[in-house]
Amino acid sequence: MKITALTSFCVDLFPELDKVYVGGNSLNFATQCKLSGYKNISVIGAVGKDSFGKQIENQLDKLNINRSRLYQIDEPTASNKIFINEKGDRYFKEDSWNGGAFDKFRLSENDWNSLANSRIVAMPAGDPNLKELLKRRNEKQLVVIDFLDYFNIDFIKEHIDKIDIVFLSGKEEMLDELQELSSQKGKLIVPTLGAKGSIALSENKRYYQKAIEVNKIVDTTGCGDAFQAAFSIEWLNTKDIEKSLIEGSIAASKILNFIGGVEQE
Repeated sequence: MKITALTSFCVDLFPELDKVYVGGNSLNFATQCKLSGYKNISVIGAVGKDSFGKQIENQLDKLNINRSRLYQIDEPTASNKIFINEKGDRYFKEDSWNGGAFDKFRLSENDWNSLANSRIVAMPAGDPNLKELLKRRNEKQLVVIDFLDYFNIDFIKEHIDKIDIVFLSGKEEMLDELQELSSQKGKLIVPTLGAKGSIALSENKRYYQKAIEVNKIVDTTGCGDAFQAAFSIEWLNTKDIEKSLIEGSIAASKILNFIGGVEQE
């Protein structure tokens, strides 16, 4: 089974720790798929011709993730400044995000054609290629989109018809409206609620999974991406929502034990 993640690749900068870690939704998603035992994992996207881009390439190579369509372009590798509070929760400042190569990259016709045989295609909703992906997707693909925590429900409504699983970092006050949207569209919507667990909304039902406790939360970066990858794989294989929530929660809990979205040497 081929799985493709696109096109979010960045470095996470931790100014308070003076540390740099590779990350981005797509790298984190692809990494979890690899850790779940799947071999045919590929990525599409762009990095800069700089040391940060090289770090990302090295990480993908270390995991034997196919990066033949990860391009070097004349823009800086995307970066994100992350700060961590005393509870291990991350937060951002106004100047945290520098989109760089991520903002500029557009898939070529050959890139789009390469997606035809991918069973799972994952993308963050802020990707400038989102509308084109949804226009070009085929019925055999499971298309999963991460709406993160800063896209409103109207934006989800605008795109949901062509999406198989909507993921987002949600708030409890959003659940009733999301439930209604799920029922109207017949779509699976999965809000994650941090320490309060996760919920899947489908066919007028609400499935709840509590967060798995860990001894100490070091950093929450990448938890959602790992959750989404594990959930998507289990859902594609079994169509069992409760099992998918459990697998997602287990994957997310492991990310809490280290700094950054993927464990690095």
